[in-house]
Amino acid sequence: MFIDQIVKLVIAHFFMIYDFDIIGNLIRFKPVQNTNLSYGGNFIGVLSNMWVMILLNVLVIFLFISGYLLYKQKRKCTSISVKAIMICGMTGCLCSLIDKVFWGGSLDFIQIPNLFTFDLKDCYLSIAQIIFIVLAVPYNKEISVKEYLQFCFDKLKH
Repeated sequence: MFIDQIVKLVIAHFFMIYDFDIIGNLIRFKPVQNTNLSYGGNFIGVLSNMWVMILLNVLVIFLFISGYLLYKQKRKCTSISVKAIMICGMTGCLCSLIDKVFWGGSLDFIQIPNLFTFDLKDCYLSIAQIIFIVLAVPYNKEISVKEYLQFCFDKLKH
């Protein structure tokens, strides 16, 4: 989180006017303040509402934590891949929440021309999603949605 936010502070104060290629025509440095609050907010109005996005952000943090608690209940030892999912996912979620609350959106600065512009937080979240999907395929029978919901319900009761 510290790296993501420090980089954004430096860019916001010293580099907002710059625009240059990082890797040929593939990746550019092009800072832009995304006030739509999410990628989906560029296309769907409700996803650019501050309170809706903060609520969704908190919900995703809850899903990460509760999913991890269920995982820990089922397994004594946490695998490196699950640790990577938790570190990248929670860091990305917390950075996203900080962006919404303190920046009014995300300061995106890495651009793939003609596609999209993103930041380090988006990289963290993408890494977590990729590892999660890779793990979900072979282990999809170990935890069901029904089991997860029952676990959450039981935790809320106690």
